[in-house]
Amino acid sequence: MSGERGLEYPRSSIDDLKLTSVGSPSVNDAPVLIEEVYNTRYEKAVINTSLNPWSRRAFKLYLVVMVGFLNAVSSGFDGSLMSGINAMDQYLNYFHYSGLGSSTGIVFMIYIVGNCVGSFFAGPFGRRGGMFSGGIFILIGAAVIVSAHSIDAFMGGRFILGFGIAISTTAAPTWITELAPPQWRGRLGAFYNSCFFIGSIPATGAMVGTVKMNSTWAWRLPLMLQVIPPIIVICFVWFLPESPRWLIQKGKFDKARGILIEYHSDDGQTNPVIELQLEEFRESIQAKKSEAFWDYRPLFSTKNRRWRMLCLSLMVSTCPQVNGQLAGNGLVTYFLPAIFENAGVTSKQRQLVYNFANSILSAFGAFSGAAVTDKIGRRRRLYLGSFILACLLAIVAALSSKYGQAGNTNINGAHASITFIFLFGIAYSFTYTPLQALYCAEVMNQDMRGKGMAVHILISNIAGFINTFANSVGLGKLGWKYYFVFVGWNLVASGLWFLFGVETRGRTLEELDEVFNASWPAKESIRRIKVAVKESGEVEAL
Repeated sequence: MSGERGLEYPRSSIDDLKLTSVGSPSVNDAPVLIEEVYNTRYEKAVINTSLNPWSRRAFKLYLVVMVGFLNAVSSGFDGSLMSGINAMDQYLNYFHYSGLGSSTGIVFMIYIVGNCVGSFFAGPFGRRGGMFSGGIFILIGAAVIVSAHSIDAFMGGRFILGFGIAISTTAAPTWITELAPPQWRGRLGAFYNSCFFIGSIPATGAMVGTVKMNSTWAWRLPLMLQVIPPIIVICFVWFLPESPRWLIQKGKFDKARGILIEYHSDDGQTNPVIELQLEEFRESIQAKKSEAFWDYRPLFSTKNRRWRMLCLSLMVSTCPQVNGQLAGNGLVTYFLPAIFENAGVTSKQRQLVYNFANSILSAFGAFSGAAVTDKIGRRRRLYLGSFILACLLAIVAALSSKYGQAGNTNINGAHASITFIFLFGIAYSFTYTPLQALYCAEVMNQDMRGKGMAVHILISNIAGFINTFANSVGLGKLGWKYYFVFVGWNLVASGLWFLFGVETRGRTLEELDEVFNASWPAKESIRRIKVAVKESGEVEAL
């Protein structure tokens, strides 16, 4: 049982622990569970805390974090809308564009420029303030692109939209990670980024219907859907609890304690997990004057912090991102219509239908990955998943080279190409999507987290700025051969995750400080301690 399984086996169910014990003594001895854990203090607190996922307070927490999830929904709308709209003749003809080439890449890149600029303005707004202000900018950007009658106006709206999404997607995952009980942090944090597909699926579904319209409303109407998530966030965000860690950093200890008791207990009373968190807050968080929002030098001031930034840079997430873009997901997401053409699918209607199917299958992969986040951890999933992605993309390239050429008559071969494109989407979504925001927030300590998440947005979009342009031109000139750039990166990424990736499962956020202080944090993070869990709730190292 990992630290997370305290949810399944609370203190009141010690008999269940006996039944699942490994190497337990005979029935005549005191009931004991022998297991390996990452941290004994955390394990003891979890064993002695009952946190029922079906309680009234638990459902209140779920409703609260769902408002935060809507920020990921907004991001999902954009990724899928632009992919599908880029396949519409109504859009391409109106702005005199082709589906590939540098002009199309500029339309995608201006959004990324907005993301880069917006990342610098995420910190000063705070957690809830960031979600609110980001939502305002998303509404403005959506209004501009829906009403655009020139390409300059359209790109201006894309810039504002990217600016707002950068702010909201920096604040929201940080807030969820800091608010969630440590026993549920992995799942709730993973479900956040998986909600990308709650925006992606209706966006692609809407385009399947509107593509038949013989007017600009074929692409304007789907873009209009983008206003729904930010409107809900703006209306409810000030009714949400603030991050308890952020409150303590601002010197508001009693208010933070009240939020922990409200959302981390079944009965409105304190418990060992709450007391452990408060004790660790006292040790690691001190009320201090606000730093200049532009000063990022403290993020790299110690070895501990530099390794944290290395882990964040490896993940750098959402859309676009370093690992996600170079893994090939950016290639598949933004230029999926062109990939389908390489596989022999030329009908615009059929491309949109396949795009819709790909979103549904990828959502299945993402939510499946989120559900098992606390069982399989982070590090192993990342290095094994990257290797699997390399294999799948190599197969896509091989099949496209044979069956994706103009004049191909082998329908079964073309279908095989598309099948592996879908499998790649499922594998990518299972591996990366649940962890993209969660992992970046976890590897930052409290005073780094706001600026660290802003750097995460900045690095991801600098890479995306180059990569999106390169994808557009590379696919146009090289076709299926271009896929092998991403095959190579996935193999490199697998090795980097194995050597440098830190496992964050089974500890509170504050306890990770001990891991990052080690000489080789990646190795320290997977070191387990054998303990005996007694009937009294005591946990002793063996």
